[in-house]
Amino acid sequence: MEVTFQQVVRQYGKTEALSGLTLNLDGDKIIGILGRNGAGKSTALQIAAGHLKPSGGKVSIFGENPFNSLFASANTLLVHEGMSFPPALRLNAILGEMERAYPSFDKKLARSLLEHFGIPDNAFHIQLSKGMKNTFNMVAGIAARTPLTMFDEPLNGMDAGVRSDLLQVLLKDYIARPRMILLSGHQLEGMEDLFEEVVILHQGRLLHHGNADEFKEGFARISGPASEVRRAASKVQVLELHETLPGMAEAIIMVQPGTTLFMNEGSGLKSTSVSLGDAYVAMTRKKGGIDRVYADATDSR
Repeated sequence: MEVTFQQVVRQYGKTEALSGLTLNLDGDKIIGILGRNGAGKSTALQIAAGHLKPSGGKVSIFGENPFNSLFASANTLLVHEGMSFPPALRLNAILGEMERAYPSFDKKLARSLLEHFGIPDNAFHIQLSKGMKNTFNMVAGIAARTPLTMFDEPLNGMDAGVRSDLLQVLLKDYIARPRMILLSGHQLEGMEDLFEEVVILHQGRLLHHGNADEFKEGFARISGPASEVRRAASKVQVLELHETLPGMAEAIIMVQPGTTLFMNEGSGLKSTSVSLGDAYVAMTRKKGGIDRVYADATDSR
């Protein structure tokens, strides 16, 4: 399984959602597609699914262009919040249609999961709450078991228990039937431990692609007295530094292999790991962050 983008551009009028994206994904893995709102995540997934045609560049899925490809359609599924189904079909009928469309679809699994989550299969999709719609969509995506399955912000509107259960199901089903799964998001609670690789998009371009654990190990958080934090941070690359309490501060820093953090005993400094979500947010934050915006606003008065 291979997904390839070569200098892909996608324009909406004068706006470029993707600006020369080059990316190669291969193998049966769960891969996180990360980025802030407007980074190009949804556009990239829609192009990979064949729903959108790029304005420029080349895309290859299963060795062919996914746009208007029947083979790609039968072997690819993009699950997203805006999914719509024929309003006359009840959920059970939708599952039946998906069973006909996707050779590996497991209707028994889908119905069992709907029962577990308390979603009646005789309901209409349009009648469901936002959380229940997204739960149904994700259940259908898991049960489809397509060789390339993509989930775009799949957990929106769900309570913590449903999120946790669905992620467990996703992992169990992936282990039983490995395939390439792309999970897009910017709120990563409960998701980041699933990722073998991460792709970070920023302003329509590839900012980073690599092993998820190695990426997280490249960051650290130091906190303590503000003067000590600034002293330690002066010797490394700082992505984010701000006050937490009067006289106290914390910083997220880049940690290169062999980096030594000079933290004198008794200085009150503490070093902790950084979550994947905090790491990519710090990596893509504007210089100075919200502290600079606030300072500029108050100084101008």
